[in-house]
Amino acid sequence: MDINNLNKRHFNKYSKYYLVEYGVETHLLKYENCILFIDVVVKSNMSVPPYKTAYHIANHWKKAHPELKNAIGAKIFISENNSLEINQFSQTKLKYKKGILFNYWSKN
Repeated sequence: MDINNLNKRHFNKYSKYYLVEYGVETHLLKYENCILFIDVVVKSNMSVPPYKTAYHIANHWKKAHPELKNAIGAKIFISENNSLEINQFSQTKLKYKKGILFNYWSKN
């Protein structure tokens, strides 16, 4: 699975609207052992609690991309950042770390 291609596709279809409307940008860092690792960068003050943001974003990534339909969970990294470069190894201080488990037995 090409993570860069998936991120570009997600940005073109969804993330640009989230960025304009809510000031939130998301990137898939990796998909390993059926777990999504998603970086969420908040550009403005978050009005929604972090656990709701994490739940919504994790479910959206899983449902929006057929390649991720077998995901059983997600690790969400939420940070505030106004810099130009977003990098998983950057010095950005994480504001929240949230874990989500999808209901494995429910129908998609």
